[in-house]
Amino acid sequence: MFKYLLVMCAFAIATPAWADFTGNMGTATKYMHRGVKQSDADIVFHGGVDYSGPMGLYAGAWGYTGSIEDLDTSEVNAYAGAAYSFSTVSLGFGVIQYERGDDSKPNSTSNTEYNVNLSWNAYRLSSYQDDESKDQYHEVAANYALWGDSGLAMTAALLQEEVSGDETWNYSVGFVKPMPSNVDFEVIFSRHEVKGNSLSIGVSRQFGL
Repeated sequence: MFKYLLVMCAFAIATPAWADFTGNMGTATKYMHRGVKQSDADIVFHGGVDYSGPMGLYAGAWGYTGSIEDLDTSEVNAYAGAAYSFSTVSLGFGVIQYERGDDSKPNSTSNTEYNVNLSWNAYRLSSYQDDESKDQYHEVAANYALWGDSGLAMTAALLQEEVSGDETWNYSVGFVKPMPSNVDFEVIFSRHEVKGNSLSIGVSRQFGL
């Protein structure tokens, strides 16, 4: 039940009249998180809500499920933070709470991460640290405009595990093509140093609330 309360909290904090409140929903052939497939389902469904407030504050919740009947394949994330822009440079920091699986069962998991983000024009550097394990995840990203409204997004990331000292790289290249009615078509190729290659195809839609 806790994961659904997170979503309700995201709605609650977006109530003020000065808030910018948006939603998103979509489907994909698989859900990849940092180069690793998270669900055995052939098709996953996802959706979320986002709040943008004054002084750079933001918050939201996002979740996915591979099966409506089986919550063991689900995940919900709640996040909040602040981002500030100085000319073409932006600096942000935040916290993310992850809830995975049916929390009424023993195989459910949860963790909290803190993050710092620095971006300049089309380039971004992000660092995450797990609150409990102290594992760190660092990611460099770049976005490029292609023909029409389509775009290309590329990432390279390193996971550093605190206890074992292991380091694992993953990479991704994504193609995004805007379609009518605020729908985006997306194809993402991922390469994980241990898990290997993966291809995901999906569509998503953003809308005002």
